[in-house]
Amino acid sequence: MNEMKQANVFFDRSYGYARAIVALIGGLLLVIWPEEIKNYCMYILGALILTIGIVNMVLSYTGKWKREKVPLLTLNSIVDIAFGLLLLIFPSFFINFIMFVFGLILLIFGLGDVVNLIRTSRIMRLPWTLYIGPAAVLILGVLMFFYPDKAGNWLFILFGAGLLLYSVSEFLSTYTIRRKMKDIT
Repeated sequence: MNEMKQANVFFDRSYGYARAIVALIGGLLLVIWPEEIKNYCMYILGALILTIGIVNMVLSYTGKWKREKVPLLTLNSIVDIAFGLLLLIFPSFFINFIMFVFGLILLIFGLGDVVNLIRTSRIMRLPWTLYIGPAAVLILGVLMFFYPDKAGNWLFILFGAGLLLYSVSEFLSTYTIRRKMKDIT
């Protein structure tokens, strides 16, 4: 009975439907406006880092840190402020750079797997289906490496689609489980 109570709390109408609605809104935003959401993420990150830098700068001149021989907090503050400003001014550059690095990582991993499978196939017979995953990773890595701006949008769209799928399944699960819980009680 206690387990039923816990399940009932998890799928309570307010919680289950609230999770589904939040996922639905987030998914729609990501699918419809991936570029804007991507930039807003960088703006928020840049604003947070800039704020931390400003707060640390104030603390370095007003707190116990002002007696330091090497003002590490001041140096850290300057770096934070500069990086926060760069993120706010050039959000697309940093997103593209991250996608470029992720693409390079996937390219290396996919290529490494394909090469290892080819080497192994010289020793033993391997099913061709083993090449599908590494080949897909290699292709995705190449696309992200050479087209980082498009890759970022597609990743946000895929994440948004995942949230939309989660939203639908959450609505259905909450509805079904609540209905069955009413039948049990």
